[in-house]
Amino acid sequence: RVHAPASADRAQLAGLGLDLTPRAGAGFVDALVHGPDDLARLRAAGLRWTVLESDLGERQRRYRELDQRLAAQTAVSPLPSGRIAYRTLGDYERELRELAARYPELVRLVRLDHQTLEGRWVYGVEIAHGVQMPDGRPVFLLMGLHHAREWPSGEHAMEFAYDLVRHAYTDPRIARLLREGRALIVPVVNPDGFEKSRAAGALEWKRKNCRQWDGVVEHPVAECATYADNGLTSRGVDVNRNYGGFWGGRGSSDQWWAQDYRGQAPFSEPETRNVRDLVASRQVTVLISNHTYGNLVLRSPGVAGGNAPEESLYQALGDRMATQNGYTSQAAYQLYPTNGTVEDWAYYATGALGYTFEINPKDFHPDFGSAVIDEYLGHGVYAGKGNREAYLVAFETAVDPGYHGVVTGFAPVGAVLRAVKEFTMRTDDPGGSASGPIAFRQRLESAMTVTGPRFTWHLNPSLRPSQEPGVGLLPESWTLSCTRPDGTVLETQQVTVARGQRVEVRFDRCLARFAVR
Repeated sequence: RVHAPASADRAQLAGLGLDLTPRAGAGFVDALVHGPDDLARLRAAGLRWTVLESDLGERQRRYRELDQRLAAQTAVSPLPSGRIAYRTLGDYERELRELAARYPELVRLVRLDHQTLEGRWVYGVEIAHGVQMPDGRPVFLLMGLHHAREWPSGEHAMEFAYDLVRHAYTDPRIARLLREGRALIVPVVNPDGFEKSRAAGALEWKRKNCRQWDGVVEHPVAECATYADNGLTSRGVDVNRNYGGFWGGRGSSDQWWAQDYRGQAPFSEPETRNVRDLVASRQVTVLISNHTYGNLVLRSPGVAGGNAPEESLYQALGDRMATQNGYTSQAAYQLYPTNGTVEDWAYYATGALGYTFEINPKDFHPDFGSAVIDEYLGHGVYAGKGNREAYLVAFETAVDPGYHGVVTGFAPVGAVLRAVKEFTMRTDDPGGSASGPIAFRQRLESAMTVTGPRFTWHLNPSLRPSQEPGVGLLPESWTLSCTRPDGTVLETQQVTVARGQRVEVRFDRCLARFAVR
């Protein structure tokens, strides 16, 4: 436990590249120490510490004994899936495929665009009534396992998928959510790293992806496992420091060995490009990225310097979710500085309300019963609530028109409507040889098919949060086009819509020309 009574101490600690946990409190941050080099860096920085656990291997053995005891007591847990043990990567992929095959009217298998460095595809499922129709419903995105060793983060996402499917017709609340919106669930964002950690060998504590060499497109599968993952000799990129929004600067490291190494450029990693392209091609209005541990609900921004432009609304949803699971709701920078995270990029690029859940108070992957069963379903005073209820609150907010924009109007039946925005974002100042923040272009493009004389499209607000402190919302517009199914553009309009606003649009020229060849 590193003593860090002031915010400057936390910022200094975050800049050392050590293996920090999300468990922190008044005056301290807990860290994993992998060897004498780690201690030497703490000592050189003038920071004091207290040893809480001298043998992590022994602690893991205690957790596994609890897992064995659970398996001996029951074959089926109260979880939606009935699981009693952590999944492997193969389990996740098999179960996602099975859900899509068994419930084709509810579940669609989604394969993300980019293969990982070891050649793996990343899979998820989209869940909704009439899931195959590309209509204009809003999307709630739930993700797990950005960080390889955080096994419960994927379990919670997977259990919520089962929950929605199992109750799609029998629970009126869930049935309504699946009529009015879509849930998009990606339980394993970083399959290369997770596969190594889940083997529970020398790489059990691996946090990052399997990047071994910057700039190399593919890596042999065996190469990642040949390098020890020991503190300041850890190869790989922390994919939750690699997103473009505020990439660089304090809150991540430019050193390859650091546990929070951000990569050589924003979106340099296939894992972050996958999530970027997924969000950019849909109207994701609320997202949660599951992590472990610390019992926290974190929101943007990750670095101090001013709150998000819509802080009161942003905080209120975080607080509502935290009342379901008993976690602490706070801005991410109040833990310690972080940048290049998914919620920072998503909010400032799309206006989506993004959060990190730090699940369980104990460890990165403690015993299954406490970290998955108890935390998902709730226990103690939160029994019957837990993260299940927090996710449902998030999904309800995602479909609530008060939290995004709505465009309605007339267009030809069978026409394809497209919403496009393109703009410039910036990173933080990465330092080193760079001369200030790096500008990069961001494009958002989603589509829906018109199924009746009137359409309703739930869009994120076109007014985008500015990355500059104190500026507020930028007065931007969506470019909406009405096209034939073959892509022929018949009409284009600029539409401005604010959060909570409903705008009427008529595609009269498209109506007149759609049937004319």
